[in-house]
Amino acid sequence: MVKQGFLNLPDEEKQRIIDAALDEFAENDFFSASLNRIIQKAGISKGSMYHYFHDKEDLYLYVLQLGMEKKRKFLTAALAQLDKPVEEMGFFESLEFQLKVSIDFALENLRLHMLIENLEHCDNRQFRAKIMERLGGELENYMGALVDRAIESGELRNDLDRDFIMHLFRLIFISYTQLFPDARHPEKVGRDRLEQEMTQLVSFLKTGLQAREQNQRKGKNVMRGVEQLPDVSQRGSAETGANREVWISRELNE
Repeated sequence: MVKQGFLNLPDEEKQRIIDAALDEFAENDFFSASLNRIIQKAGISKGSMYHYFHDKEDLYLYVLQLGMEKKRKFLTAALAQLDKPVEEMGFFESLEFQLKVSIDFALENLRLHMLIENLEHCDNRQFRAKIMERLGGELENYMGALVDRAIESGELRNDLDRDFIMHLFRLIFISYTQLFPDARHPEKVGRDRLEQEMTQLVSFLKTGLQAREQNQRKGKNVMRGVEQLPDVSQRGSAETGANREVWISRELNE
């Protein structure tokens, strides 16, 4: 981990080293990144670098931890601006909100976003697993608490294996660019399109994960509405079918 020598540096010097490391790790995966290039860009000697960190991996982990802490503060600030406490939000409403906050964070912190992306796409699974383990289980515990609370409150199906649900949300929170490859470069895609994709993703998840009682209630409401549709027997069958499909689709999405 970081050595005391680094912590004793003036803030300006520490930031220069961090920026040099961010530039290198954002452009290259860990194994392709060059410690010598970081040293050169930071304007320090190799001896000084080893006085600050044990090796490249320690520097890499330190920068990752800074990024995760910055993202946590970003999310906390976004939650503080909500009109209601996050505890009063439904599970899927909260999920969609947090995914969209993640988009904002990525757009405002492109180097950190690319650093995490490079780790996620690292071919060396053993290294990736080791780094994630060293980063600790904070995200895992956070997701677990969300899922457990949603199952207990009846928002999520309780007939599905918890580990399966956790694996699914781990994929969404950590590896969502595997679902949406274009999001790897959010600055090229734009916020509006990414938010639209996140909304569609959450809507899709609700169909399969929402507790059955809620889905059944919605289905009954749709069927009651279908029964109450005006008599359109005098109209063409194609028009009748189209009207019903539009109405049912609208009801299911409300």
